Amino acid sequence: MAKHRAGIILLGVGIALGACSQNFSEKEPAIAMAERGFKPLAGAAVQDKRQTLGPFSAVAPEDWLAQKPSSSMRLAQYGLPGSAGEATLGIFYFGPGQGGGVEANIERWYGQFTQPDGSSTVEQARRWSKKVGDIEVSMVDISGTFSSGMGNAAGNEGYRMLGAIASHRSGAVFFKLIGPVETVSQWQQSFDRYLDTLIARAEEI
Repeated sequence: MAKHRAGIILLGVGIALGACSQNFSEKEPAIAMAERGFKPLAGAAVQDKRQTLGPFSAVAPEDWLAQKPSSSMRLAQYGLPGSAGEATLGIFYFGPGQGGGVEANIERWYGQFTQPDGSSTVEQARRWSKKVGDIEVSMVDISGTFSSGMGNAAGNEGYRMLGAIASHRSGAVFFKLIGPVETVSQWQQSFDRYLDTLIARAEEI
């Protein structure tokens, strides 16, 4: 009788554990991950340390702070702290053939800055390009008073933007690192190293 009763108890425990396991597996992935302390990046898949960015993938530095994207247009977003104030890196991907060309986007970026002395932003800005594997990266460095044109009429004085457009036959991804001059300067080398980790995903080659 004792053995029979013990068997019933063990069976009951097994059923209870199985039920708990089943209930957990049915939870929304975001809830289950939150309970375990994970903070996934919205809109971008992360495998190990390499993050999927549309047709590319890259490895973000460990001291970058992953944030929830502030708009649905952002594939990923990072906060880069500094004594002068935080800089923000926004990463955008609009799909194959979408988002406009390199020249149109760079001209738009120029238009988001004005100079205190009224001089030309285009003449003040620096532009160059580099190759990362078979990815062409067009880059700009712009400083001045920044206004996104989205309800920010006053603008932000003493701002700097490092912008990059990574182009490949499989698509283009846009990177905008914006913040106080001192903060962006602090993270410039880190941003360059990040771009150097870009690779085209195997299925996109």
